[in-house]
Amino acid sequence: MKFGDSFDILYCRNWKTKPPKMFPEREWVRGGDTRIWVDGEISHHADRVEDTLKWLKKNYDAVYFGFAYPHPTKAYPTPEFLPMYDVELPKIAGVTDGYFEDYKEWSECLNKVNRIFVVQPTYADIVRKAGFKHVQVSLAPFNPKPIIQQRSVKPLVVWPNQWKNIKGCNEFLDQVPAISKSAIIELYSCGIRYYQLRTEPRWLNAVGEDKFMGFNGHGSATYFGNVDVDVITKAYQRAWFTCNLQGMRSKKPAYQKGSYNLTEVESLYYGCCPILHESTLQTGLPHGSYLTTSDGSDIAKLIKASILSKFALDPVRQKLAKDYVLGNHLATDKYLELRKWLV
Repeated sequence: MKFGDSFDILYCRNWKTKPPKMFPEREWVRGGDTRIWVDGEISHHADRVEDTLKWLKKNYDAVYFGFAYPHPTKAYPTPEFLPMYDVELPKIAGVTDGYFEDYKEWSECLNKVNRIFVVQPTYADIVRKAGFKHVQVSLAPFNPKPIIQQRSVKPLVVWPNQWKNIKGCNEFLDQVPAISKSAIIELYSCGIRYYQLRTEPRWLNAVGEDKFMGFNGHGSATYFGNVDVDVITKAYQRAWFTCNLQGMRSKKPAYQKGSYNLTEVESLYYGCCPILHESTLQTGLPHGSYLTTSDGSDIAKLIKASILSKFALDPVRQKLAKDYVLGNHLATDKYLELRKWLV
């Protein structure tokens, strides 16, 4: 890094018996619906948290809480993580979705951080509405990888999102048989809807091979599940289109007013054309760099028309998209925004 800084990604859970530990090499662990690479692990269990705080203070100059805090569940009924916010170091917390109202029960921990970084303006609105003033919008950081994969000769559509209703996975699957008449289809990532859908007709009609857990159907799409960053990066570089219908079915104002995810940032940078819900038109993404749909029912038609018009791989569209990413999402720039609150 420019300043000679270094950082470690630490996996923190409610382990009773695990002391702070650094791994000899990074390990790929489950993080929610996907997996992440981590450098070590720490515990916020009541029997361990005091040692964890001392260890953090001894080994680090600042802490960034990438996952600000959990919400109450039957398996986790009390906020045992709260003492983590007492670490005697500069602190920042990140909010990365629009569900703040649903899990604000334990949000008092955010009063202990120097700054709350939020990745979308509409997400920041609800955090401020909850009474927090030290909020800063900082669009999701993106670290470009070299272009090493050639674009697919045949049109390729990639689904890179979590398998949740808010992403529109049901509506997309319904379109797969029609899309397959014009393009190859690859499905990635995972989530609760994968486990619910994988034996239903909607899945079986869309998916041919499930390389993740073997729930094969008689459709044309290939499902890969969770893959490493390098694999999905190559998929973006090969793809003509990606799709994310966030905002289409949500009743949350943060999504209705327009938002987008890192999957769109990656798509735009690597040259493929995102197909998004029309609420995205309210965001800063440059018009003319992506396609929109109101209800998902016309996705196959949009893809066919875009192939014929050559819009998907239009160099002018690709440049507009890439320039936006470079001007608004570079991880190096985002780090500078964060760093000034930690030193």
